[in-house]
Amino acid sequence: MLIRAWHLYVIRLRLERLALSRAQFIEALRARNIGASVHFIPLHLHPYYRQTYGYRAADCPVASAAYEQILSLPLYARMTPEDVERVIEAVVDIVQRYRA
Repeated sequence: MLIRAWHLYVIRLRLERLALSRAQFIEALRARNIGASVHFIPLHLHPYYRQTYGYRAADCPVASAAYEQILSLPLYARMTPEDVERVIEAVVDIVQRYRA
């Protein structure tokens, strides 16, 4: 199934191939003035579902694993081609620099 979210550009990090965590990757982008964040938390990890139904990360291992690997890159209407190139270059550079 293909799901589209035109307002987000989500990438998946192969953390087993990197010598840094997702949080450190986001910080490395921020150090270059590129905002990135995590926009989606799987339902079973939201406080309501944890408290009401007792869900844990291990209850949905695929969703939990995907959640730990994804982040959203900047995407907005006024992004210039130069902005896009700067984000791409930063991601590529960080991946190359921290390749395990």
